[in-house]
Amino acid sequence: MSETHDDTMDAESIDTGSPITALRSLEEPVPETFMDRLNRRIQRRLLVADMSRLTWSGPIMIVLEILSQIFKIGANEPGEQKE
Repeated sequence: MSETHDDTMDAESIDTGSPITALRSLEEPVPETFMDRLNRRIQRRLLVADMSRLTWSGPIMIVLEILSQIFKIGANEPGEQKE
């Protein structure tokens, strides 16, 4: 009962009936302004995602870096002898 979906079939080879075929001839080209708006919208969402990621991970990375520097200084105190 499972139907297989073939991604390689193109839209022209599928029998969609006469109403869909008639509508296909009414296809209009996508305006350039639409693509520009779409690209700007995607870029805004990516920017917000990056900023929110930095908001959460930035302070954690700063704290980890400070702690690593503290432990490096503590491990290299001048009174200890190295083997």
